Amino acid sequence: MLSAFLLAYNLLQAQVNYRHFVLAGRIDLSEERFFESIRNFNTALRYNGDNFEAYFLRGVAKFNLSDYQGALDDFSKTLEIHPLYVRAWHYRGITHDRMSNYFDAKADFARALEIDPYNADLHIANGATSMHLNEFEAAIESYNMALLINPRLSTAYLNRGIAKRFLDQLDEALEDLDKAVYLDYFSTEAWLRRGMVRLELDNYKAAMEDFNQALELDNQNPLVYFQRALAFLQSGDTLAALQDYEQVNVLDRRNALTYYNRALLRSMREEYELALPLYDLVTAINPQNVYAWFNRGVTYFQLKEYPEAVEDFSKAIELFPDFAGAWINRSVARDKMNDNKGSRADYEQAMAIIKALNNKEGNPDSLYARYADSTYFDQIFELESDFISGESRKTRVQFREIDIVPFGLISLMPFPEKAKTDPKPDYFMYSDLFVSQLNSELASPLNFLLTTAPAHHFMTSAERLSALSDERLPTDFAEALNQQIKGNYQKAIEAYEKLIGNQDWGFYAALNLSVVLAERAELVLSADSYDNAIMITRRKSTQVPVVTEDKAPDYQPAKEMLQQLLPTALKNGFAWYNMGNIHLQMQNFHPAIDAYSEAINYEPTLAEAYYNRALTLLFLGENELACNDLSKAGELGLSEAYAVIKRYCQ
Repeated sequence: MLSAFLLAYNLLQAQVNYRHFVLAGRIDLSEERFFESIRNFNTALRYNGDNFEAYFLRGVAKFNLSDYQGALDDFSKTLEIHPLYVRAWHYRGITHDRMSNYFDAKADFARALEIDPYNADLHIANGATSMHLNEFEAAIESYNMALLINPRLSTAYLNRGIAKRFLDQLDEALEDLDKAVYLDYFSTEAWLRRGMVRLELDNYKAAMEDFNQALELDNQNPLVYFQRALAFLQSGDTLAALQDYEQVNVLDRRNALTYYNRALLRSMREEYELALPLYDLVTAINPQNVYAWFNRGVTYFQLKEYPEAVEDFSKAIELFPDFAGAWINRSVARDKMNDNKGSRADYEQAMAIIKALNNKEGNPDSLYARYADSTYFDQIFELESDFISGESRKTRVQFREIDIVPFGLISLMPFPEKAKTDPKPDYFMYSDLFVSQLNSELASPLNFLLTTAPAHHFMTSAERLSALSDERLPTDFAEALNQQIKGNYQKAIEAYEKLIGNQDWGFYAALNLSVVLAERAELVLSADSYDNAIMITRRKSTQVPVVTEDKAPDYQPAKEMLQQLLPTALKNGFAWYNMGNIHLQMQNFHPAIDAYSEAINYEPTLAEAYYNRALTLLFLGENELACNDLSKAGELGLSEAYAVIKRYCQ
């Protein structure tokens, strides 16, 4: 009888905890704290992994973080548990649409409409997918159905107006947009779209009134400034257009399209010195964009900086070898540098391309056979432009500007006591059975945890360690940690080496030693690279020291240490993770992936392993696999993953 009572109590407790974390996640969602909401839904699912609600809401959070693959997985899981949940079919359809899986999107909307045929929002979503397929008549039919269900639905009039605009029915489109504005006066989107159609109808004054009204409603909307800039350009007011474009970049600092437009306008005004830094920003955001390199080359040419112009035209040619204009411009730039041979060769190559294009007897398309994959063209002509305001970006981690670099090696480090419960640590912290037991037995204000945090983050811990006397913590390990944290690498190596082979501490000594050896190798290379730049002279050297491509840190000692460690720790995910990192730094990409996979096999919650494996896969061009790993890394709590997803998984 007692056991039955305890079982019922435990089930009740689990249900209470599940509801608590689902509610907390809902609150986070409503306040657009999407990353935080995922943590709560993860916790809810640990209490009850068979309840569809947490999966569905986590999918909504992931969608809002631009993790469409992760959202798709969660909506699919929702439907496995609850096949008649209309919202899951609806949202999964929208996710498919965002991923350009239009057939699958249509199938999901059709299934949802079977369950709930009088849902106007479903008809609108179905119409949007039809528009993405350029099926504008079908889209209008969907919007008509939505309006039959709800004749006052502003969104249906708005979307139907846009569809009619694409059918060149501009007057009818304007009628629908008038209704959209009338039914929802506070819709920035309705004012914006009507202004765009009015501009196409050459009604400049009315278009400007709409754009200004849209900005009255939302002066943080970069797309409105962008469209108003086009209106200013149409009226010939270049300065006003530049001011609006500048405001776009104030609100949306990664909007490469706007930087590009500003650069073009500056060049048109012969303000080449002002155009150059704008092209620099474009190439930094979209380094594969062929036009950015080409136009920056033209700008350098106008400034008579011919070597720089040649370099940029060469980059454009590297990206698109059949770009005749780049060959011609490089030919002219080389001629200015008195490189007659190079100039002639470039001119002849340009003429060969032009001849092939104008050869009516042959098929000019064959010239571009190697670019048959349209995604290649998407890549070299892409200019990033999300038109997300600065205010919106603050709440969405995928818009953070981060350096896309792998997480570092894992070592055993001392944390202050509060680090165990810190809800937002700078670095993830892990434990295992040995470390947990160690912390329970140490009479110390410190906790030992496995982390990728660099050793120099622990200076206060080093001071405490130097005074720490505890039988459970070997003196050599405390000394080694102390020296590692201080940056005394040779002393740290000597202290760790004394523990190699120790039954209890040998593994952690070897793990930390591999980290020290790798860090020392990187510092040695850095010192060697700058040795020649250090001199006593009255004049400053203008020569910038660089690391040549044929030099790299000597990671071999760190690799050998891990190879020595792994046979006795084959099932330790942290050791495999470090081996993956060493392989990655040595550019052994496939062995790195294998090692990260082993790490994940033994430590399924090791978020950094998913993240680093994803970066390796991205480098190898395996974007789909990489995006799956990034989704998992984000789900496990690595917010950096969403910034990479935003850049590479759209």
